[in-house]
Parts: sequence; structure tokens; C-alpha cells
Amino acid sequence: MLTWMVSAMILAGSGQVVTESKPSWLPEGHRVLNIVAPPAAENKNPELPVVVEPFFEHVRGAVEGVSAEGATGISVGADGQLAVSKEPKPELRPGETINAQIEAAGVVWCGTDMGLYRKEGNTWKRHESYGVGGPLATKITALAHDAQGGLWVGTPIGLSLMKADGTWTQVQGRQGMPYEDVTALACDPNDNLWIGTSCGAILYKPGETGRKWFYRQGRRYLPGDHVYALALAPTGMPAYFLTDGGIGKIDAVPRTLLEKADIIEKRLNERHRRLGMVADCMLDNADNPTSHKIHDNDNDGLWTAYHVAAMSLCYGATKNEAAKASATESMHALYMLQNASGVPGLVARSVLPPEIGSTKGKQWQPTPDGSMYWKSDTSSDEIDGHYLAFYTFYEHVAQHDEAEKNLLVKQIRKLTDHLVDNDYQLIDWHGKRTKWGFWDPKSMNESPMHAVENGLNSLQMLSFLKVAHHVTGDRKYEEHYRKLIVDHGYLSNILVAKKSFPDSNNHSDDQLGYVAWYPILQLETDSKIRRTLVTGVRRHYEVVRPEQSSFYTFVTATVAPNQSDILGAIENLRQIPTDRRLWVQTNSPRADIEFSPIANRFGKRVLTRVLPADERVFQKWNADPYLPDGGHDGRLEDDGAAYLLPYWMGRFHGFIAEKQ
Repeated sequence: MLTWMVSAMILAGSGQVVTESKPSWLPEGHRVLNIVAPPAAENKNPELPVVVEPFFEHVRGAVEGVSAEGATGISVGADGQLAVSKEPKPELRPGETINAQIEAAGVVWCGTDMGLYRKEGNTWKRHESYGVGGPLATKITALAHDAQGGLWVGTPIGLSLMKADGTWTQVQGRQGMPYEDVTALACDPNDNLWIGTSCGAILYKPGETGRKWFYRQGRRYLPGDHVYALALAPTGMPAYFLTDGGIGKIDAVPRTLLEKADIIEKRLNERHRRLGMVADCMLDNADNPTSHKIHDNDNDGLWTAYHVAAMSLCYGATKNEAAKASATESMHALYMLQNASGVPGLVARSVLPPEIGSTKGKQWQPTPDGSMYWKSDTSSDEIDGHYLAFYTFYEHVAQHDEAEKNLLVKQIRKLTDHLVDNDYQLIDWHGKRTKWGFWDPKSMNESPMHAVENGLNSLQMLSFLKVAHHVTGDRKYEEHYRKLIVDHGYLSNILVAKKSFPDSNNHSDDQLGYVAWYPILQLETDSKIRRTLVTGVRRHYEVVRPEQSSFYTFVTATVAPNQSDILGAIENLRQIPTDRRLWVQTNSPRADIEFSPIANRFGKRVLTRVLPADERVFQKWNADPYLPDGGHDGRLEDDGAAYLLPYWMGRFHGFIAEKQ
């Protein structure tokens, strides 16, 4: 039985919380059998909607007309012009090179491999204490001073700060410093510290109450990882870096979440569509692309469904006709996949022209007219996405357009009838079930092999049927829905839709769960069933809460806003890079991380916490966010719909608003 109850709440587009429930049709005495733990304490979210202030995004800028050949240092003049030095570093005494020299509060300091020195008259006096009451190490690699009279000292094992009162503090990985081998330092007018290291650059904001550390590693930010020198513009930005890959620049670009969404949507329509489907693309050149290619993908339908949902929600929130047209193009691409096999309801994974598809193997079959080849063995992932698209497109676009409505009703009938007529299974062209296309009671409740999937797949099928009934009004889909709940315990299964503990988490299943959670949470009004659904999604959310996923948070917040980390979701949207090129990012050597003693389901080492999205490779919601390393050479570009979906969901449901 349920051990606790929650109110049935829907967040309307206005941002107001509205109680909406109906008496239950469940038979008297019907019990939900699974037991779940009590929910976490409520969040202290601000008043909704949260007005999101403009922010700055770090972007790698171009440096033209300046050569790094032979450079030993760089500087920026009062006019903002970058200058390169080729002079060798001076020596304090023969054989002892001065690595850094600075004047702070009228005192001249220098650092060498032998220690920190203070100039007194015409002589240099070496600082006596190291480790305690002084720098962390005798080798001093960089110096900077702040407006508070502090002297920052860089060493190969971290940072030291001598405050104005002469006391020393140390900053290393345990204090949050991502990489300790300091090679360069510069303080901006706001006392924010840029740190060059042998593996990337770091912005440290010691005075901030929120996020203090920003690690900028890899070609998303720098031409090379080893920073030899850095210099700041008079205002503090841009920041310039002399690296082993040349001279680089990081700009602080003013941005709003809406501007990011507009940029991603524009780019998506320019180079991320193939036959109307939305997909990643391969650029001919990562830095200066002139052309691109789009290959087929097993999840062409799911990724396109992300976009249908995103732009349908955009149209629902803004009534922007361009959003409606974009959603419609993507939805019609899904219809193409639904019709490609010629078998009503048998959805294709992808399609290709015959000159390519015919070379791919038996999984690729010709369409009835021979104009294309379609990929078979479609999975539950794809079907999940199609129903998310059915729901959102119908709700915001099709129901207001007779032709689109009739077409969508026709398409959802074909797919849903195929599933219910085949005992809730997806039957392929050869008459056998696809590998992952099963939602039937026998597999859900009687097969030990599928015990892990039974909660997720039960959720999916109930969500599919609820959407089909909502769109068509056909009572038979509601009857199937009720039968699976009463006779086969699907509602009990849903309570534990999330079975794996975080240390063995299937992040693809998290994504599939939330794709299914969203429609059913918006549509179910039966008071008892709704309480169970809310309990199930809140339980699921407690597993994924540490990830601060904007998608998972906003879906959960439609029914449990006070249990959802909305501010964390907004931070996630800020962090997701507007640049969707997938650059290599390497976090394994960091000093501020810990590895879990348990590998992920693919045997890869994972972290105990999720790094900010702008410090790791963020692509889609099915990826493991605890992985420290990943990426490519920048030529592979993500389509960006994984950002658009939660952003427009947050806007439509009144969780966030743009500052006017």
C-alpha cells in the first residue's frame, strides 16, 4: 500500500498551482501493492515563475594577426591590444630564473624554482616558511595581487594566499580547485582570479556565494591545454592564454536562455535536418565548417520527438508561427517513419535512400514503393518518443487545425491498434517481436529476465494508452488502460518504475521514464491513480535529483513543484553550452573529484557527483552524466533539442520567465 499521499496538482501555463481531481473509478478495495519510502523534504523554491536574469557564457574567441611562435609571455595594454613577448625570462641570480614578478601594495615580489622573494632595498629576501605560514611549495610558478591587499601565489601543488594581515591560506583540490599545477595567474577588477594550469584554465570567484569554480579545459575553450601565460583585458574580459596550441581567447558573451534557444533552433534548421528528421551532424571542419553530413541513427525517431515536443511547447507558450512550422515539419517526419514499413503501426527506426539502405544488411528493408529503405527491430525508446510527440503536438498544434488533427488521429490509431492487437508488443516485418518492443503482462509480471524493465515498461504502456484515448476519444484505449491497472497490476509496477540504485543507474531508462511520465501526469485526473503516479515520479526524481537535470526537474515540477529543484534546473540550462560541437573534455586528472568504487553498467569509472554541464560533455538525456571524460574532435555536432525541450517546458508551465 502507499505509505504516504500527496495532493493532485497541475501547474497551469500561468504558473499557478491548480488542484484538479475526479472521483476514482478503481474498484473498491483495489490496492497498490508496492511500498515506497517517504519523499524528501520540500525545496524552498522562490515564487514562480522565476525570472531568469541575463548571464555570461564563456566562449572560445578568435585571435587573429598574432603569432605565438617564440612567445614567452603575453600582455594586454590599456587600449585592449594584445602584445606578445619573446624576451627570455630574467634571472634572480645565475641559474635561478624568475618565473613571476609583481608589485603589490608597494612591495615587489618574485618567485623562482627556489622560493618566494620580497625586495628590500636593492636585495631580495627569501620567504622562510613553506607549507605552513607560507606558499605550498618552494617552486613558485605565478603571482597575482587583488584589491584587498592579498598576494596570490601559484605552485605546482595549488594556490596560496597571503592576506593583507600577513596570514596565509591554502587552496587545493579539497577546497574545490579543479587542477593544482598552476602555471599563470591574473586577477580581474572584481578580484576574480584566472588561473592557468598545465591542463586548462580556471576562473575562481572567491567572493561568490554560489558557484566559485569554472574549469575551462579542452578545445571548447582553448587551442591547447597547457597554459604558459595569461593576460586580461582592462575590464577583466576577454582573457587571453598562451598555450601549447597557440594563443587563445575566452570571451564572456552576454546571454539569455531565450537567446540560447533561438541560436540552437536556427542552427538545427540549418544543418540538423535529414528528410525532416532531427539529428546530429558531422561537420567537414570543426572550426570553420563549410559543409556537413547527417548519417542515420537508431534513435532518429526519439531525437526528432524531442524537437516536436520542444517546439510544440514553444508554440503553446508564445504562439510563434515559426515554432509551429518547425514542430509540424518534425512531426511529419515521424509520420514518415510510422508509414515507411507499409505495415500499419510498425514504426521504422530510420530511413535511407535505396542506394545506401540496400547495402546495409537484412535489418534494412525496402519500403513498399521502393523509394527508400527502412530500419527494422524498432525499440521501446522510439515508441516512447512517438507518443511524447503525439501528445505535445496534438495539445498545442493539431487540435486547433482540422487537417493536422485528422492526420494525427489516423497515425496514433494505427500505432496503438498494432500494439493492443498484438498483446502490447511491437511485431516486426518477419512476424516476430522486436527485441525491445514488449509491454505485455506476461513479460511485465512473469518473466525474471524483464524484472528490471517491468516498472518502466508498465509506465510507458499506460502513458501510450492515456495519450491515445485523449487524442482519439476512443473508449477502447481507456478500457485497455483500466484492464492493465486492475487485472495486471501496472499501477503497482509504476511505483517502482525506477529500480536501480544510483550506483548502477541506467541513465537511458531515466530518459525513457521521463518521456513517458510527462504525458500521463498531464492527463490523468483520477484522484487515486494520480496520487500513485505522483508518488512514482517523486520516487524516481529522488534518484536523479543530484544531476540537476532541467528536463527531469520540470516534468516532476508539473505535479510536485515544491519537491523539485527548480533553481538547479535553471542553473543546468545556463550551463549547457550554446556551442553544440562535441569537443574532448578530460576531467579524470582533476584534484576536486572522487571516483565511485563501483563502475557504471558499461564498466566505466564514474564520479560521485555530476560536474557542471559546461565542464563535461553534455549531449542528450540518455547519457551518463557521472562520466568524467568524453567527446570528439568537435566535428560531431549535437542537434541541441535536448536543451530546447526543458527550456520550452519550463516556459510553458510557468516555472521560468525571461526578464523583460
